[in-house]
Amino acid sequence: MELVTVTEHSTLVDPAGQPSRQTIEHRVDPLTGTVASLNLAIGEKARAFVGTSDEAMLADIAVRSRATCPFCSAAEKGTRYDPAFAPEGQLRFGGALAMPNLFGKCRFDSVVILDVANHVLRPSAVGARALADGIRAAADLVRRARAADPAMVHHLVGMNFLPPAGSSVPHPHFQVHVRSVPYSGVARLTAASAAWRARAGRDFWGELLEAERGGPRWVGQAGPVAWLAAFAPLHQREVWGIVPGTGSLAELDEAAATGLAEGISKVVTHYESLGAHPFNVAFLSSPLAGRGGEYALHARVCSRPPLKAAYVNYESWFGPLYGGDDVHMEAPEALAASLRARW
Repeated sequence: MELVTVTEHSTLVDPAGQPSRQTIEHRVDPLTGTVASLNLAIGEKARAFVGTSDEAMLADIAVRSRATCPFCSAAEKGTRYDPAFAPEGQLRFGGALAMPNLFGKCRFDSVVILDVANHVLRPSAVGARALADGIRAAADLVRRARAADPAMVHHLVGMNFLPPAGSSVPHPHFQVHVRSVPYSGVARLTAASAAWRARAGRDFWGELLEAERGGPRWVGQAGPVAWLAAFAPLHQREVWGIVPGTGSLAELDEAAATGLAEGISKVVTHYESLGAHPFNVAFLSSPLAGRGGEYALHARVCSRPPLKAAYVNYESWFGPLYGGDDVHMEAPEALAASLRARW
């Protein structure tokens, strides 16, 4: 496997009249061909303009949002599934509670509250156990949907934490979407993985782990789940948790659910230590169970702008929004080195 990096240098005269030279790396994702650009000098700008989360504001939101939180009272006042889908009305997995989204984006759209009793706005307080319960619930919902209708195989599961990450309700929760139409990003990944297998005779994800294990982007292992910083990240501080040999959430076992939860908890706790509480998680899962020989179920975690009254959403500029590629201010190798201490 070839990990391609193209290096460029830019020169300018700064406002003080001094010559300045910057180094930019363009990294090409070996599977998809997307490009991530890296300029460490941008980190200086980010520290000045982006800063860290407003702790007083975070504490205030935590108190105010708890009083009117619809998820804290979901067991009594929340939505219920159609009895044909779930006779219980709502589904319980440990402390997690699953219920239908009041305004669905697809035929089976669910909210999985990770812990009804735990209204927290700090990543470190979410906890691996709550995340594992939520992952188990998500996998069960994926299986129930395809049992209800064999056409309902395409699914996407994720989490938005705090407003800069797109969350409208701060109580920690997953969203589980299941429909008959493919998710374009997942479809591109599974097609590229199948093409790699046909061309190389091996699965891409196994080769990737062989190439990365023990290297500068390697983070660690959590049960069967391998964790690493993305070589060519799509988003800021992007970390992957890969489940080799498992293609879909529909076939997820307990050990993998626990490994994914433990890894996510460590990663987002690390983000918090850097002053960036908001984050996103997505589980990229094949619609076809049993395809683990060519595709690997994996979670992608990324940091979002720190919570402030007027935050700068640096991932909504035209480059990533329409051009498809982002610019990064921190090397994946440096991120992995700082994150390894938590493993």
